[in-house]
Formats: sequence, structure tokens, C-alpha cells
Amino acid sequence: MFGMDLKEIELDPIPALFQKSELTDIILIVEGKELHFAKYPLIAGSTVFANMIKDSKDKSRLVLHDVPFYDMIMFLECLHPETLQIITDANLEQVARIAHRFKHKGILYRCEEYIIEKFNQVPESKDRMYPKFFFHLKVADKCEMEKAVQVGVSSERVEKAYYSGSNDYYSKTKGYEDNDDFKKLTADTKIQILSRRLRSTEKGIRSIPSKALSSTEPSLWR
Repeated sequence: MFGMDLKEIELDPIPALFQKSELTDIILIVEGKELHFAKYPLIAGSTVFANMIKDSKDKSRLVLHDVPFYDMIMFLECLHPETLQIITDANLEQVARIAHRFKHKGILYRCEEYIIEKFNQVPESKDRMYPKFFFHLKVADKCEMEKAVQVGVSSERVEKAYYSGSNDYYSKTKGYEDNDDFKKLTADTKIQILSRRLRSTEKGIRSIPSKALSSTEPSLWR
């Protein structure tokens, strides 16, 4: 996980933001814990949530299976009117994963726009490397953010997308085959990236004067 891990922070079992109040009308059961929330922000952007509540015998309670508790908190904080938490690298993957699972269009849109903004930013490093490129692309790819994926794979910085896995992004670089996030991309996205890399390599070779190329040939070939 990038950024701060909420599991390492001392939190009350149920944050005050998700306690019962006059504004809450549904209880979400996550990992056995109750999170009080309002139905409208959930169903306004998600037909999945709407149908789950509609089909539930108890319209005021909804059990969510296989959902990490703190990931759900991060997702709900992005919906809660008191916080409207912005999308950052620290919560992007967790929030996008839940938004994708429950098809919440509003949160998915915010996540996709955040990723596209990152793709369009000029890297701060002098060599114009983009250390988190594959992290952002992986999230977009896994959560079916087609627009963001296409912006990413068409970016000129595909050729300079590295991530060292250390706190010092520029202490070393790793090739595609050693990048954990690259490995998690779908086959189609990998093909698009490698095809672009190949075209870039061929373009670079064609730009080398033929005389320079001939001087590098083994003497046996001359």
C-alpha cells in the first residue's frame, strides 16, 4: 500500500463519523462491525447498492461480505458530506477497488479523473521519470477505467515509467519484468505498453545514421 496504512493508526473500533445519528438510515455490517450511514449517497451512484438494499429483508441493515473494514471506511469518507475526502495515492487503490465492485459511478469517476491528472502531470525529476506510473495504470486497468488506461498507454512517459519500491524513488530503477504493478496488468494492457515501447525503440534505431550503425557491426559481417 502506498502512503499511510490506516491499520497502523490507533482508531476506535467504530469512528465517530459512523455512529448512529439523525442523518443515518442504514447500518452497513463490515467484518462484524456496524457502520451507520445514509442510503442516498450509496444508491445515488450505484445500482448495485440500490438493488442490494431493495432485495434485503431488513432495509435498514446490509451485510457486506469480503470487504476490508478500513478500506470501506476510506470509501465512505469519500461519500460522507462532513468529509468528502479527496482521492490521493494513499487511498486510491482501496477506494477504487470498492467503487468498482459496487459500480459506484461517482467515486469511480473521481478516481479515474485523479489518475488521468497524474498521467498528465509533468514529472518533477530532472530525467522526467514517472515512478508511480504502473501503480496508477494498474488501478485503472483492474477497475476498468478505460479512458484512464488509454491516456496512460498513449503517454510518452511509458518509456520512463520506473518504480524502485524504496522510499528513494531515484536510488535505482527496475525494468518492466521486475515491476510488481506491471505484472498485475491485464494481458491486453501489457501488449499495448510493450508495443509502444517497441515502436519507440525502432524509431530510435532508425534515427541513428547508417554509417554509425555499420561501424558497430562485427568484423566478420563486413
